[in-house]
Order: sequence, then structure tokens, then C-alpha cells
Amino acid sequence: MPTPDAGPGARALHDALRALQSGDMDTAHARGSVALDAFGTAGDRTGTAAAHQVLAITSLAAGRPDDSLAHVDAAIPLRESTGDTEGLSSLWQERMELCLRMGRIDEARRSAEAQAQAAARGTDKEGHAHALHQLAQILLQSGDDGGAEVAVNEALYLLDPGTMARARSALHLIYSNIWLVRGNADRALDQARQGLQMGRAAKNRVAEIDALHQCGVVHAAAGEHPAARRALEEALVGRELLKDHEGKANVLRELAGVEMALGEGQEALSHLRYAVRTLRETGNVLGEIAMLQTLAETADHFQQPAEATAAARELVDAAGRVGDREAVAGAYFMLATRQAGLGELGEAAESFRTANEIQEVLGLPHEAAVSQGMLGQVLVAGGNVPEGVALMRAALSRLEALNSEAADTLRAVLEEVAP
Repeated sequence: MPTPDAGPGARALHDALRALQSGDMDTAHARGSVALDAFGTAGDRTGTAAAHQVLAITSLAAGRPDDSLAHVDAAIPLRESTGDTEGLSSLWQERMELCLRMGRIDEARRSAEAQAQAAARGTDKEGHAHALHQLAQILLQSGDDGGAEVAVNEALYLLDPGTMARARSALHLIYSNIWLVRGNADRALDQARQGLQMGRAAKNRVAEIDALHQCGVVHAAAGEHPAARRALEEALVGRELLKDHEGKANVLRELAGVEMALGEGQEALSHLRYAVRTLRETGNVLGEIAMLQTLAETADHFQQPAEATAAARELVDAAGRVGDREAVAGAYFMLATRQAGLGELGEAAESFRTANEIQEVLGLPHEAAVSQGMLGQVLVAGGNVPEGVALMRAALSRLEALNSEAADTLRAVLEEVAP
């Protein structure tokens, strides 16, 4: 029998890769699918794995992370069977990043461990250290500071101090966070300063700015706010010069926290607004949402209701751009509470009503009952007592059925307005 020809698969894969480079995801997906079938027919495991990787990228771009993960999972045993340790390590990293994106921390940890194991079988010490670096970050995020410390020490052992100062600097910053988690600010600062020294020795501006940022974080955690401000302000200038927008937003948030601790409300709010604009301009909607929540809470703390309401209104818009209906409902609820605080009762009623309608459709009984009860209270405050009381009574029945502690609060309100 003639040997199956891998040529059609190779040509289709070439077309798919070119389409990926040009950003034509539809063509890349179509040609990647052709390549997958052709390589499968030819029994070409290397080509099949490559086609799966293309389809993983296009599936993620199309908003189908589960499909993307399935393609990565299909590619991993193929790379394993060909002995391609570098390709296998890359796939495990891709899987780890997907799991993190999907909020699957335990799976991300297992993928990071597998990546480190695959990298250990190769000859690239720096690549192995990088895998351990990522593993340490996930272990720390998972609450395993001991495991993170082991991974950092192993990675440091792999890296030559003279030629790999940049990578070693980054590892010392993870070590700094390990000591922060353990509540030892002195050792955390020592590690951050070691990272700073190495970044400067390597004449690597990115490493230096990362370390300055970490020094600021540690000083803030220790309550050393003037020192924290100096480090963070220097880091902010560096982030701006490097055009590191994500890093800049993070520094701005930390700086606002320092200013909040110092009681400097306007400065804190100004930096948080700047962070929101930065994240919006870069298209990081999830980051924008988190920053808007921080902005609203900070405005509440400094008794700036108009600022808090404006942030809540922007949050509704940002949640809508994500397309997460539950987040949209939560944003409307948050906006409604601020509007009620400003005495904008008509607007607050509409916002609570919108939140309630979305929660009812999504099948969120507790959230819907709380929104219904809040809507009733706003209506009563606005003079529509019969409808408001009826809504509160209905909400109270639902909350009691759910054994919710919120029932006690609503019951007390009802006793006041309708004894």
C-alpha cells in the first residue's frame, strides 16, 4: 500500500500559520481543520499536534476556551510520543495559561508542574527555571508558600548569577511575596532589594522597575508609607517611559492605597481614575471592572458619593462590554445603592428593577429577592408605599424560604413602615 502523503496537511498548516500572522482567524481555523484531517490520515503525529495548536489559538480567539483546551489536551500526548520536550513544555504552558484564564487554579497548578517536569528533561536550564518561576507563582496563589519556596530555590540553582541576573531578579521578587504572605516584611524587603540590585547589575530597566514596584508594596505592607510612596512614584515614571500600561495601572492602584492610608482622598481618587483610563485604553475590561470597584469603594471611604455613583455607572457599561449578565446585574445593584444614597430615588428604583429582572431570568433566587426588597424600600421612600410594601413582603417570604440572614434586616424595615 502507498504511504499516506503528509503534503496536503503541510500546505494547509502553512496557510493556517500565515493566516494567524495576518490576524485572519476564520481562514486560520478553516485551514487548520483541513491540516488536522490531512495529518491524521497520513499518521503524522507532529503535524497533527501542530494543527491542534493552531485550532487551540483560533478557538480561544473565537471565545471558546473549552474547545481550545480540548485541542491542547489532544496535542499533549502527540508531542509526548514524538519526544519533543520543548514542544511538550510549550503545550503545558499553554494549558496552564488557559486554566488560569478559566479560573481553574488546581488544573493550572497541575499543568505548571507538568511543564516543569517536561522542561527538566531538556537541556535549556533557563527554560526550566522559567517553568519553575511560573509554578512558584501559581503555588503562592494557591496558598502553598512552602512549595513556592522550593520551586524558587530550585530555579535559582539553575541560573548562573553572572549571566542570568534578570531571571534571578524576578525570582527574588517572588521570594519577597512569599515572605510577605508569611508576615515578615523585613525579609520581604531584603529579597526585593536583592532583586533591585540584580536588575541594576544587569542594566535591565524592566527588572529594576519591577523591583522598585515590589519595594513599594513591601514598604506599604509594613506601614512605611513615605518610603512606599517614593518607590512607587519612581516605579510609575518607569512604567510610563516603558509604555507598560498594565504595570502602570497596578502601580497606580498601589499608590492610591498608600494615599488612602495617609488620608489623601483626592490624590487616591485621581490615581485610581488614571488607572481606569489606562486599562480602558488597553482593552483590559476585566481589569477595568476591578479598578472601578476599587474606585467606588475608595470614594465611599472618603464620603464622595458623586464620585462613587459615577464609578458605578461606568461599571455598568464595562460589565456590559464583557457580556456577563450576572456581572451586569451586580453592577446595576451597586449603582442603585449609590443613587439611593444621593437621593436619586427614581433612578435607584429603575436600577434595582433592572438588577432584579436580570437575576430572575438567570435563576439567582437570593440575589433577586434582595434586589426586590431593596426596590420595595426605595419605592416606599419615594412615596409609593403600597407597591413598595408589597414588594418587600414578597421578598421577605423568599428570603425566609432560603434561610437568609437578610430576612431579619428586611423584616425590621417592614415593621417600621407597615407595622
